[in-house]
Amino acid sequence: MNLEEAKAHKKELDLINQKHSKILQQFETNGMGLVPDNIRATPEWKKAKQEYDHSFAELRKFNSWFVKEFRKKRK
Repeated sequence: MNLEEAKAHKKELDLINQKHSKILQQFETNGMGLVPDNIRATPEWKKAKQEYDHSFAELRKFNSWFVKEFRKKRK
């Protein structure tokens, strides 16, 4: 994967992660900005949280590889 392909893939992963983040932000929060336990118990919230966690993990894994791979090539 060259730098341009890697940047395109990173942008795609960013967009997926942002989409899942927006879905999570649609859930009701209390005065402190936290999601109440009764909402966290719903299957909809659990599914949205799981999808967000997965997309975030994929983005973090890619970013780790990206920095290591292309730092070497810039020097």
